[in-house]
Formats: sequence, C-alpha cells, structure tokens
Amino acid sequence: MSHNHGGPDDVEMACPMQMSFHGGSCEVILFPSWATTEAGAFVGATIGFFLLAFLYEGLKYGRELLHVNHTGKLSPSVAGVQKRTIRDALLNRVHIVQSLLHLVQVIVSYLLMLIVMTYNYWLCLAVVLGAMCGYYVFGWVRNSSVDPTEHCN
Repeated sequence: MSHNHGGPDDVEMACPMQMSFHGGSCEVILFPSWATTEAGAFVGATIGFFLLAFLYEGLKYGRELLHVNHTGKLSPSVAGVQKRTIRDALLNRVHIVQSLLHLVQVIVSYLLMLIVMTYNYWLCLAVVLGAMCGYYVFGWVRNSSVDPTEHCN
C-alpha cells in the first residue's frame, strides 16, 4: 500500500512529458500545477494559446505603430535639428513604454516557445495558427514583412 498525498509527482506520473510529437489531452503545461487531465481543460488551454499567439502578433504591430508615430513627431524640421542627450533619450516616456512592451513581447515569445516544446501537436497547431491568423489580421499594415529585431519567432 502506498502513501500518497496528491503532489505534483502524481500529475507527472499521470501525464509524463513525451519528447516526441504526440496527441491527447493529458498534458503538463508550463508548471506542474497546470495539468490538463480532462479534454475540456485541454481545449480551453488550446484556445487560450491560439489567442495568445494571435495577440503576440498584434503586440508586434502595436510596437511598430508606436515607433512610427513617435519618430514621425521627431522628424527634423527645415529650421533645424533638435539635439537630444543620452539622458533625454533614456528617460523619454515613449522609450520607457517601448521597453516595457518589449519585455512583454520577449516573455510571451518564450512562453509560446515552451508551449510548442510540449510536443503536443494540438498545442503546436494552436500556436502556429494563432500566429498565422494574427499576422493575417495585423501584418498587412506593417511597414515591412521582415522584422530585423525579431529574435524568437
């Protein structure tokens, strides 16, 4: 007779991590406490990851739009060029907002990567389709189809 207190090891025993592509709804997602042992919870997580990947593409477009709007305001006038110090540039409100949005973008991109690394093809498909649909909705208004600062996607 075993003595069992229902800890995280029990979930890992019920839903072991597989290192090859697989299906099914029993999955440990990101944390041992987040395990989908029922199909409804798994479908909800899949929809959530689709939306997260979709919004990630929107975030990238939003950052670009903020940059374009800000740099348009900073265009040098015919009368003369404004000189900015490093301190002014670093303490600029738009630059601070861009930095915080970049932090969110990096966090979300790594979370999406970790979701794909579950090797569950339903979760992978949700992330890929969410990114594709997000690009379809937001990408047509981008200045360029290639983002040289993109690291993880």
